[in-house]
Amino acid sequence: MSEEATTMEAPQPAEGTRSPVEPKVSTEVTPTSQEPAEEQGSEVNQLIADAKKYRSRAQKSETELATLQKQIASDREKQLEEQQQWQTLAEERAARLAELEPIVEQAKNDEAQLREQILSEFSEEDRDTFGDLPLPKLRALRNKLNTNNPRLAVANNPAVAANEVPQDWTNMSRNDRAKNWDKIVSRYRK
Repeated sequence: MSEEATTMEAPQPAEGTRSPVEPKVSTEVTPTSQEPAEEQGSEVNQLIADAKKYRSRAQKSETELATLQKQIASDREKQLEEQQQWQTLAEERAARLAELEPIVEQAKNDEAQLREQILSEFSEEDRDTFGDLPLPKLRALRNKLNTNNPRLAVANNPAVAANEVPQDWTNMSRNDRAKNWDKIVSRYRK
């Protein structure tokens, strides 16, 4: 579409005469987007494809960097072994072990807590029997035992059983009587 602008001006009054102030009226037609929706959609799709490409490239670079760092570390260890610098090699490995010890200790504590939590759901007899199982097998056993026990449906109001009808049905409200009518009739059949 083309832009159109029209300006209307009031005629100028003669000098010495006053006229009411008339504002200039301007009407402009705003241009609509020149691009159809299809082109905008294709641009968005192109941007999404570029983002995915860059993300995959970054992930690939990160994995390559990690493998190269591991390779450099192993090459350095081989070089130290060849040069028989055992003390330097032992110090580096001791430092690495010192970094990993707290992580291993925390993992062991977490596993022990989880094991105790799972075993607390078992009876004393079952704890003695299954206490030495590995954690994945212990979880599987707990899941299997818990699914075999069917749970009983409990009414929302524990004071009144789910299938029990009050004795005096004549004092019930009309809605309650309609809801419990089958139970009321079955009780009188017995």
